Amino acid sequence: MHITRRQFAALAALLFLPGMPKAADEENAVVWRAKSPANDHVLFGYVRIRADTFPDIVAEGKRLIDQSKTVLIDVNPSLTLSTAKFKNSDLKPVFAGLTPSDQDEFKTILSKSPAKGAIEKLSGFEASLLLIGEGQHAFGPDAPSIGLALAKYGASIGRDVKTLAADGEMRAMQKPLTLETVNSVGPDSITYLLDLRRRIGPIGAYFDELYKARKSAEIASLGEEITAKGIVTPTDLIDADKLRALLIERIANLPAGKNAFIILPIGLLNGPYSILSELRSRGAEVSAIG
Repeated sequence: MHITRRQFAALAALLFLPGMPKAADEENAVVWRAKSPANDHVLFGYVRIRADTFPDIVAEGKRLIDQSKTVLIDVNPSLTLSTAKFKNSDLKPVFAGLTPSDQDEFKTILSKSPAKGAIEKLSGFEASLLLIGEGQHAFGPDAPSIGLALAKYGASIGRDVKTLAADGEMRAMQKPLTLETVNSVGPDSITYLLDLRRRIGPIGAYFDELYKARKSAEIASLGEEITAKGIVTPTDLIDADKLRALLIERIANLPAGKNAFIILPIGLLNGPYSILSELRSRGAEVSAIG
Protein backbone atom coordinates (compact mmCIF):
# COMPACT_ATOMS: atom_id res chain seq x y z
CA MET A 1 0.00 0.00 0.00
CA HIS A 2 1.36 3.42 -1.00
CA ILE A 3 -0.39 6.51 0.37
CA THR A 4 0.34 9.92 -1.10
CA ARG A 5 -0.69 13.45 -0.27
CA ARG A 6 -3.04 13.51 -3.26
CA GLN A 7 -5.09 10.61 -1.87
CA PHE A 8 -6.11 12.94 0.93
CA ALA A 9 -7.81 15.36 -1.41
CA ALA A 10 -11.23 13.98 -0.51
CA LEU A 11 -10.56 14.08 3.21
CA ALA A 12 -9.17 17.60 3.01
CA ALA A 13 -12.66 18.78 2.41
CA LEU A 14 -13.43 18.05 6.01
CA LEU A 15 -11.05 20.61 6.93
CA PHE A 16 -18.82 22.42 1.14
CA LEU A 17 -27.70 25.34 -4.05
CA PRO A 18 -26.07 27.45 -6.52
CA GLY A 19 -25.88 31.24 -6.55
CA MET A 20 -24.69 33.98 -4.29
CA PRO A 21 -26.47 34.17 -0.91
CA LYS A 22 -28.65 37.25 -0.48
CA ALA A 23 -26.87 38.13 2.74
CA ALA A 24 -23.63 36.53 3.85
CA ASP A 25 -23.39 35.43 7.46
CA GLU A 26 -20.95 33.46 9.58
CA GLU A 27 -22.63 30.13 8.80
CA ASN A 28 -23.16 30.66 5.07
CA ALA A 29 -20.01 32.17 3.64
CA VAL A 30 -16.70 31.26 2.06
CA VAL A 31 -15.35 34.83 1.96
CA TRP A 32 -14.68 37.15 4.91
CA ARG A 33 -13.17 40.62 5.30
CA ALA A 34 -10.72 41.35 8.13
CA LYS A 35 -10.21 45.09 8.59
CA SER A 36 -7.75 46.75 10.95
CA PRO A 37 -6.26 50.23 11.11
CA ALA A 38 -3.27 48.96 9.11
CA ASN A 39 -4.84 46.57 6.62
CA ASP A 40 -7.99 45.45 4.84
CA HIS A 41 -7.66 41.75 4.00
CA VAL A 42 -10.00 39.32 2.24
CA LEU A 43 -10.03 35.77 3.62
CA PHE A 44 -11.13 33.18 1.07
CA GLY A 45 -11.98 29.68 2.30
CA TYR A 46 -11.23 26.79 -0.05
CA VAL A 47 -11.79 23.07 -0.14
CA ARG A 48 -9.97 20.80 -2.57
CA ILE A 49 -12.56 20.90 -5.32
CA ARG A 50 -12.34 21.59 -9.04
CA ALA A 51 -12.52 25.30 -9.78
CA ASP A 52 -14.50 25.18 -13.04
CA THR A 53 -17.46 23.52 -11.32
CA PHE A 54 -18.01 26.65 -9.19
CA PRO A 55 -17.83 29.55 -11.67
CA ASP A 56 -19.70 32.05 -9.47
CA ILE A 57 -17.33 31.56 -6.54
CA VAL A 58 -14.28 31.75 -8.83
CA ALA A 59 -15.62 34.96 -10.41
CA GLU A 60 -16.13 36.48 -6.96
CA GLY A 61 -12.60 35.51 -5.97
CA LYS A 62 -11.13 37.05 -9.11
CA ARG A 63 -13.03 40.30 -8.54
CA LEU A 64 -11.64 40.52 -5.01
CA ILE A 65 -8.11 39.70 -6.19
CA ASP A 66 -8.40 42.57 -8.68
CA GLN A 67 -8.97 44.86 -5.68
CA SER A 68 -6.09 43.45 -3.62
CA LYS A 69 -2.41 44.30 -3.68
CA THR A 70 -1.07 40.80 -3.05
CA VAL A 71 -2.21 37.17 -2.88
CA LEU A 72 -1.24 34.90 -0.02
CA ILE A 73 -1.94 31.18 0.16
CA ASP A 74 -1.60 29.03 3.27
CA VAL A 75 0.87 26.49 1.85
CA ASN A 76 2.63 25.75 -1.41
CA PRO A 77 0.14 23.80 -3.60
CA SER A 78 3.08 21.88 -5.07
CA LEU A 79 4.47 20.89 -1.67
CA THR A 80 5.57 17.26 -1.54
CA LEU A 81 5.15 15.67 1.87
CA SER A 82 6.58 12.33 2.85
CA THR A 83 4.53 9.31 1.86
CA ALA A 84 3.82 6.08 3.68
CA LYS A 85 4.29 2.56 2.38
CA PHE A 86 2.88 -0.54 4.03
CA LYS A 87 2.85 -4.18 3.06
CA ASN A 88 -0.58 -5.30 1.94
CA SER A 89 -0.21 -8.27 4.25
CA ASP A 90 -0.01 -5.89 7.23
CA LEU A 91 -3.29 -4.16 6.40
CA LYS A 92 -6.53 -5.39 7.95
CA PRO A 93 -9.28 -5.88 5.34
CA VAL A 94 -12.54 -4.34 6.52
CA PHE A 95 -15.00 -6.20 4.28
CA ALA A 96 -15.40 -9.36 6.41
CA GLY A 97 -16.38 -7.29 9.45
CA LEU A 98 -19.41 -5.74 7.72
CA THR A 99 -22.91 -7.16 7.88
CA PRO A 100 -24.08 -9.06 4.79
CA SER A 101 -26.34 -6.19 3.72
CA ASP A 102 -23.53 -3.67 4.17
CA GLN A 103 -21.20 -5.94 2.21
CA ASP A 104 -23.62 -5.96 -0.71
CA GLU A 105 -23.98 -2.18 -0.63
CA PHE A 106 -20.23 -1.73 -0.24
CA LYS A 107 -19.60 -3.86 -3.33
CA THR A 108 -22.20 -2.00 -5.36
CA ILE A 109 -20.77 1.41 -4.50
CA LEU A 110 -17.14 0.50 -5.12
CA SER A 111 -17.81 -1.56 -8.25
CA LYS A 112 -17.20 1.62 -10.28
CA SER A 113 -14.14 2.73 -8.33
CA PRO A 114 -10.44 2.16 -9.09
CA ALA A 115 -10.51 -0.50 -6.37
CA LYS A 116 -13.23 -2.60 -7.99
CA GLY A 117 -10.90 -5.56 -8.41
CA ALA A 118 -9.84 -5.69 -4.76
CA ILE A 119 -12.92 -4.68 -2.79
CA GLU A 120 -12.70 -7.51 -0.26
CA LYS A 121 -9.03 -6.74 0.44
CA LEU A 122 -9.39 -3.01 1.17
CA SER A 123 -8.41 -1.69 4.57
CA GLY A 124 -10.92 0.53 6.36
CA PHE A 125 -8.65 3.48 5.71
CA GLU A 126 -8.60 2.90 1.96
CA ALA A 127 -12.35 2.27 1.93
CA SER A 128 -13.01 5.53 3.80
CA LEU A 129 -11.00 7.50 1.23
CA LEU A 130 -13.09 6.05 -1.58
CA LEU A 131 -16.44 6.58 0.18
CA ILE A 132 -15.69 10.15 1.24
CA GLY A 133 -14.46 11.10 -2.22
CA GLU A 134 -17.37 9.53 -4.11
CA GLY A 135 -19.04 11.96 -6.49
CA GLN A 136 -16.47 14.76 -6.32
CA HIS A 137 -15.21 16.24 -9.56
CA ALA A 138 -11.63 15.21 -10.22
CA PHE A 139 -9.02 17.90 -10.74
CA GLY A 140 -5.59 17.95 -12.31
CA PRO A 141 -3.10 20.12 -14.21
CA ASP A 142 -5.72 21.24 -16.76
CA ALA A 143 -8.53 21.49 -14.20
CA PRO A 144 -7.00 22.94 -11.03
CA SER A 145 -8.54 23.11 -7.59
CA ILE A 146 -10.23 26.37 -6.67
CA GLY A 147 -7.46 27.65 -4.40
CA LEU A 148 -4.77 26.97 -6.99
CA ALA A 149 -6.85 28.49 -9.79
CA LEU A 150 -7.24 31.75 -7.85
CA ALA A 151 -3.54 31.84 -6.95
CA LYS A 152 -2.67 31.37 -10.63
CA TYR A 153 -5.08 34.14 -11.58
CA GLY A 154 -3.38 36.47 -9.13
CA ALA A 155 0.00 35.71 -10.68
CA SER A 156 -1.41 36.20 -14.19
CA ILE A 157 -2.43 39.78 -13.45
CA GLY A 158 0.84 40.65 -11.80
CA ARG A 159 0.01 40.22 -8.14
CA ASP A 160 2.78 39.05 -5.85
CA VAL A 161 1.77 35.51 -4.81
CA LYS A 162 3.43 34.03 -1.72
CA THR A 163 2.79 31.34 0.87
CA LEU A 164 2.21 32.00 4.56
CA ALA A 165 3.90 28.77 5.69
CA ALA A 166 7.22 27.72 4.18
CA ASP A 167 7.73 24.20 2.84
CA GLY A 168 10.19 23.37 5.61
CA GLU A 169 7.76 24.54 8.26
CA MET A 170 5.04 22.31 6.84
CA ARG A 171 7.33 19.28 6.72
CA ALA A 172 8.32 19.89 10.34
CA MET A 173 4.65 19.85 11.37
CA GLN A 174 3.81 16.63 9.51
CA LYS A 175 2.85 13.62 11.61
CA PRO A 176 3.84 10.21 10.26
CA LEU A 177 1.04 7.98 9.06
CA THR A 178 1.49 4.73 10.97
CA LEU A 179 0.21 1.24 10.36
CA GLU A 180 -1.66 1.49 13.65
CA THR A 181 -3.48 4.61 12.44
CA VAL A 182 -4.36 3.01 9.12
CA ASN A 183 -5.71 -0.13 10.78
CA SER A 184 -7.67 1.90 13.34
CA VAL A 185 -10.37 2.59 10.75
CA GLY A 186 -12.51 -0.48 11.26
CA PRO A 187 -15.93 -1.87 10.28
CA ASP A 188 -17.82 0.49 12.60
CA SER A 189 -16.38 3.50 10.77
CA ILE A 190 -17.32 2.07 7.37
CA THR A 191 -20.82 1.21 8.62
CA TYR A 192 -21.16 4.84 9.70
CA LEU A 193 -20.07 6.10 6.26
CA LEU A 194 -22.57 3.77 4.56
CA ASP A 195 -25.32 5.05 6.86
CA LEU A 196 -24.26 8.63 6.12
CA ARG A 197 -24.38 7.92 2.40
CA ARG A 198 -27.94 6.63 2.74
CA ARG A 199 -28.81 9.90 4.46
CA ILE A 200 -27.13 12.41 2.14
CA GLY A 201 -26.16 10.48 -1.02
CA PRO A 202 -22.57 10.19 -2.29
CA ILE A 203 -20.51 11.99 0.34
CA GLY A 204 -18.04 13.79 -1.91
CA ALA A 205 -20.83 15.13 -4.09
CA TYR A 206 -22.69 16.34 -1.01
CA PHE A 207 -19.66 18.27 0.22
CA ASP A 208 -19.44 19.88 -3.23
CA GLU A 209 -23.07 20.98 -2.97
CA LEU A 210 -22.52 22.43 0.49
CA TYR A 211 -19.56 24.42 -0.79
CA LYS A 212 -21.53 25.61 -3.81
CA ALA A 213 -24.17 26.89 -1.38
CA ARG A 214 -21.40 28.45 0.77
CA LYS A 215 -22.63 26.52 3.79
CA SER A 216 -19.32 26.57 5.62
CA ALA A 217 -20.84 25.86 9.03
CA GLU A 218 -22.44 22.67 7.73
CA ILE A 219 -19.13 21.65 6.17
CA ALA A 220 -17.41 22.11 9.52
CA SER A 221 -20.18 20.30 11.41
CA LEU A 222 -20.19 17.30 9.10
CA GLY A 223 -16.40 17.19 9.19
CA GLU A 224 -16.49 17.05 13.00
CA GLU A 225 -19.07 14.27 12.86
CA ILE A 226 -16.97 12.20 10.46
CA THR A 227 -13.83 12.67 12.54
CA ALA A 228 -15.68 11.62 15.70
CA LYS A 229 -16.51 8.30 14.04
CA GLY A 230 -12.88 7.26 13.81
CA ILE A 231 -12.17 8.37 10.25
CA VAL A 232 -8.57 9.49 9.70
CA THR A 233 -8.47 13.10 8.44
CA PRO A 234 -5.70 15.58 7.57
CA THR A 235 -5.67 16.86 11.16
CA ASP A 236 -4.30 13.43 12.12
CA LEU A 237 -1.39 13.93 9.73
CA ILE A 238 -0.32 17.49 10.56
CA ASP A 239 0.04 19.39 13.81
CA ALA A 240 -3.10 21.44 13.23
CA ASP A 241 -2.67 23.54 16.38
CA LYS A 242 0.82 24.63 15.37
CA LEU A 243 -0.26 25.36 11.81
CA ARG A 244 -3.24 27.38 13.02
CA ALA A 245 -1.04 29.40 15.40
CA LEU A 246 1.55 30.04 12.69
CA LEU A 247 -1.05 31.28 10.20
CA ILE A 248 -2.65 33.56 12.78
CA GLU A 249 0.72 35.15 13.57
CA ARG A 250 1.61 35.59 9.90
CA ILE A 251 -1.74 37.22 9.06
CA ALA A 252 -1.86 39.41 12.18
CA ASN A 253 1.67 40.69 11.56
CA LEU A 254 1.50 41.47 7.86
CA PRO A 255 3.04 44.86 7.03
CA ALA A 256 0.74 47.88 7.00
CA GLY A 257 -0.93 48.45 3.66
CA LYS A 258 -0.53 44.84 2.54
CA ASN A 259 -4.28 44.51 1.76
CA ALA A 260 -4.01 40.86 0.80
CA PHE A 261 -6.35 38.28 -0.70
CA ILE A 262 -5.60 35.34 1.60
CA ILE A 263 -6.48 31.79 0.52
CA LEU A 264 -7.09 29.44 3.47
CA PRO A 265 -8.74 26.07 4.15
CA ILE A 266 -12.42 26.61 4.93
CA GLY A 267 -11.85 24.79 8.22
CA LEU A 268 -9.78 27.76 9.41
CA LEU A 269 -12.69 30.12 8.82
CA ASN A 270 -15.51 28.09 10.34
CA GLY A 271 -15.71 25.31 12.91
CA PRO A 272 -13.45 24.45 15.86
CA TYR A 273 -10.22 25.54 14.14
CA SER A 274 -11.54 28.90 12.93
CA ILE A 275 -9.07 31.76 13.31
CA LEU A 276 -11.71 34.50 13.09
CA SER A 277 -12.18 35.00 16.84
CA GLU A 278 -8.42 35.20 17.31
CA LEU A 279 -8.12 37.86 14.63
CA ARG A 280 -10.95 39.79 16.30
CA SER A 281 -9.18 39.59 19.65
CA ARG A 282 -6.21 41.25 17.99
CA GLY A 283 -8.28 44.22 16.89
CA ALA A 284 -9.54 43.23 13.46
CA GLU A 285 -13.14 43.74 12.41
CA VAL A 286 -14.10 40.46 10.76
CA SER A 287 -17.30 39.98 8.77
CA ALA A 288 -18.64 37.51 6.23
CA ILE A 289 -19.02 39.08 2.78
CA GLY A 290 -19.89 36.24 0.45
